Amino acid sequence: MLQKEARSGEGETDPVVPYPFSEGNQSWPRHQWYIAAWSREVGSVPLMRKILDQEIVFFRTASGRATAVSGLCPHRQMPLATAQIVDDQLICPYHGAAFDAEGRCARLPFQEHIPGAMNLRSFAVEEKGPFIWVWDGDASTADIGLLPDVSSLGLMNENYSLFGCGLRHVRARSQIVLENLFDHSHITFTHAASLGTRTQAEGPPKSFDITDRAGYLAFRHSSPCRPVTEAMRLLFPAIGSFMRVDYRVELFGVALVNTVGTESVSCDEQGESQATAGRMNFFHGITPETATTTHYFLGGTRDFGQDNDDYTSVLAERNERVVDEDIKLLESIEPYLERTDARSEPNFTTDATAIRVRRRIERLMQEGAGAGHVTAETAPEAF
Repeated sequence: MLQKEARSGEGETDPVVPYPFSEGNQSWPRHQWYIAAWSREVGSVPLMRKILDQEIVFFRTASGRATAVSGLCPHRQMPLATAQIVDDQLICPYHGAAFDAEGRCARLPFQEHIPGAMNLRSFAVEEKGPFIWVWDGDASTADIGLLPDVSSLGLMNENYSLFGCGLRHVRARSQIVLENLFDHSHITFTHAASLGTRTQAEGPPKSFDITDRAGYLAFRHSSPCRPVTEAMRLLFPAIGSFMRVDYRVELFGVALVNTVGTESVSCDEQGESQATAGRMNFFHGITPETATTTHYFLGGTRDFGQDNDDYTSVLAERNERVVDEDIKLLESIEPYLERTDARSEPNFTTDATAIRVRRRIERLMQEGAGAGHVTAETAPEAF
């Protein structure tokens, strides 16, 4: 990605940093894992998707293994989206060049000599749970240790149901999509139709318990203990007389967010925990397509009320509505960001969590060595 420059004075130029960062010329961290597709999307027909500013074709071999190679034939740049797959080989629909599952050109129809430049780039991919992950970097450098541990989301747990799985295309840069998921103060204004308005007391939490470690960042807070309502008892028949809800917002790796992780906890009148009645998560995979467009994977999991189809539909539809409200807002912002310098932009006190996420992403871009080198940092104190 070329760094743009802006004139700061006669004969002088200053680098223009991609919004919303404070230095550098990258738009996302390299040498990281990003969600490329739902597992169900990848089969025996090529799936071509632009990811991380690169055209990539995904398909499965006869053994069921997911693989990914660059999506344009080196000869005349023919897109391989309509390629046939024969004996685990992609056949270019223009001139018939055949590429194996690792991207090597295996055969040309009218000559024996195969130019070295005919090979496709091979991408490292991992299939885990419902996702196909792709490594942004040379396949030989792929670090499986940096693949986010998402076991707490229940994505591969038979005791959880998976619901509301979808994919959106966002005409806005990935970082503002990511940061929006950590912004509690916009809910009353952006999501009044879907989530309702909030009172001052119901607004953004005043404080969080923070967990900050390599590959994982979380903000947690709890509701006050309160008597159990009849509506709650319908969802949690075994719950006691009092309950509270523990909330968490989590960043896994660099691009998977759990925005509303909840644990409904049965407690006594003094608020002491007795048992967890149920858990639910709403996850969001934020994958850059280009510097100013994004793939947005969304869905949810829960371990209670799994036979209640009406409740599932309500949760899925509301989550989709919330996401679409966010996308509409973010897409309205994007056209103005090219000329915006975040270094002079004011922040609110309620921006602390989003800014902390931004600084973590910036640090990873600067280090260029992956999330294994992340160290804890304190949240900004004033804005």
